[in-house]
Amino acid sequence: MRHLIIFALLLIPVTAHAQSAMIMNPGTMSAGGVISFQTHSMDYPAPTHDATVKTVSFLPQFSYFMKSYMAMVGSVGFESISGDTTEYSRFSMSGGIRMYQPLAFLHFYLGIEGGLYFTNYDANDQDNIDVGFSLPLGVLIPLSRSVALDVGARFSKIWRDNDHPAGMNYNSFIVQIGYLGVQAFF
Repeated sequence: MRHLIIFALLLIPVTAHAQSAMIMNPGTMSAGGVISFQTHSMDYPAPTHDATVKTVSFLPQFSYFMKSYMAMVGSVGFESISGDTTEYSRFSMSGGIRMYQPLAFLHFYLGIEGGLYFTNYDANDQDNIDVGFSLPLGVLIPLSRSVALDVGARFSKIWRDNDHPAGMNYNSFIVQIGYLGVQAFF
């Protein structure tokens, strides 16, 4: 936590000296995304054993501005999930729309994105297709005229109509607060 606060404080002079606010005219494109590593432990009541899960994610994202305040967004992603009792990989494709509102040199955004998640369970060689949507919101903090830090939150809902390998349907609601990424505009 201390390193995150120091990092945020060191960004203040950089953003204050950004050449000027970013200008996103129609036809502007951006590329960015996230590479992440997560690990978490689950503590189940007896007689079930505790579990640890590790996730590595790679999620590049692209956008095209149709208007100065609206962009089409698309992304592809790969996740590798491994744990004490499970191991699978997930490929995803999504698309959507984001609305941007500049305020001083910052750009606030809100969007909606829908996607498909293709999951392959290594243990039983079973493939599943999940459907989901996400509500991203955040702020772009310019580091220069063409590079911005993307800070925000993501609210995601994912569900599956077919049966889960363990015999139960999959249904999740994921809240990511403290999302951090980088966007380049060209």
